[in-house]
This record gives sequence, structure tokens and C-alpha cells, in this order.
Amino acid sequence: MSELNDQRIDSIMKLAMSEALQGGKFKDFISELLPAVCNCLSASQVSFWLFRKEKDEFESIHSFDAETKKSSTGEAFEKGSFSEFIKTLKAQQFTYADNSDDSSQMEEFVVDYLLRNRLRSWAGMQVWNDNRLFGIVTAEWKGKKDFSNQDRMMLLTASTMISQCYDALLRLKEDFLHRNEVSSLKGEEKEKEKLAKKLADHAFYTSHSIRHPLATILALIDLIKLNWESRETYEELLQQLKIETMNLDDAIRVMTAKIELD
Repeated sequence: MSELNDQRIDSIMKLAMSEALQGGKFKDFISELLPAVCNCLSASQVSFWLFRKEKDEFESIHSFDAETKKSSTGEAFEKGSFSEFIKTLKAQQFTYADNSDDSSQMEEFVVDYLLRNRLRSWAGMQVWNDNRLFGIVTAEWKGKKDFSNQDRMMLLTASTMISQCYDALLRLKEDFLHRNEVSSLKGEEKEKEKLAKKLADHAFYTSHSIRHPLATILALIDLIKLNWESRETYEELLQQLKIETMNLDDAIRVMTAKIELD
């Protein structure tokens, strides 16, 4: 793996230690993440679109433009505008479009979005949370973009981090409600609630800190299967697999220490 690729991957992975991510400050973390992804992918713009199931559309809650260095919100991929393309986004983990594509499901999106905005290439990676489609991370380019495995990994890592941050936000809300409930209890009931809180904390740590490296490991295994015949790519992916396995081992050690301390 080249030094440049190492630096690009490191810049994304460092966000795993972000206070906004760990603290569930969702909008703050998105503001940190998207510029980093935009820089790593050399994209014109990177966005996060929240999937509104009740409206069957993807709504942009944050976009970062590389040229202006500014953010914007409020757009939407509405079902009525891109019906076939919306179906594709919901069905595929990774979606890629280029203005030279001639497939029927891409045609309306290419004409009405890429060409209208003078774009050449576009890509999106699904974000899942609690076993449901939560949104999509997208990137777009004014020139031709040939996707590498590292580019896919960056989008996949970004989507996993977004899900983690939302988990942390939900956990903060749950903690707030729980503290209010415990404050009204006395004696034995309060001790039972404290024990339940510790168990909930351990369960949260397991899903929050262990799920990320585990999800990345599973994605890397899939990529290795797809690139089995390319020795260079295979070695790169194997090295990244080793790193993520070590990250998972560290997370398990921390969890074990927390249990012993409690």
C-alpha cells in the first residue's frame, strides 16, 4: 500500500477517536467527517442523506463542497424525480453512476442530476442502523472517477462511523431518561437499577466499540474474495485486515477490563 493511501486511510481512521463521535454529537461529527472523506477521495462534494422511510426519499442533512469549503443542507432525492434510481439506492450497498452510463435505471439520474450539475461521476454507500436503512454517504466528481478498493473502504468506514455516532446519540438520550427514573427510586430498587445500568453499559460498549472493527473485517473478507487473483491488492487488503483484527482485540481487552473493574 502506497504512502499516500496510508495517509488517506489514517486521516479517516483517526476520526474513530473523535469526541463528537464518542459523545453522540451527531451534527458536529458529520461536519468533521465529510470534509475528511471529501479530501481523501479528491471529490467535488461529499454528503450524508438521511433516508425518510415515510416519504420514501433521501434528504440531505449535510453536504461539504471542496471548492467553496462550505456546507449546505435541504436538498432531497425525491421518489417522483428519480424513482428507478431511488430503488437502486435502497437495494445496493454501493452504487456508482457515470454520465457515460446508458442503463435505464441510471438514465434519469444522469440526465437530471449529473449533466445538469456538470458532474461526471457519482458514488453512494448505504448507512445502516438497527437493521434498517438509515441513510447514504455520497460523493461526486467533475471528472472521471475510477474506484479502488481503498476508496470503497473509506466510504464503508464513513458509513459505519455515522451509524456509531447515531447509536451514541440514542444512548445519551436513554441515559438522561434513566437518570431521571433512578432519582425517584429508593433503597433496593435503586441498587437493582444501578446493576441494570452497568449491564446496559457493557452491552452498549460491545455494540458501539466492537461492531465497527468487526463490520470492517467482514467487509475486508468480501473484498479479498473479489480480488483473490490480484496479488498486490490481496496483500494490501490482508494488511488492513490484520490492523482491524488488532483493533478488535484492543476493544475486547478494554471491555474485559471494564467488567473486572465493575
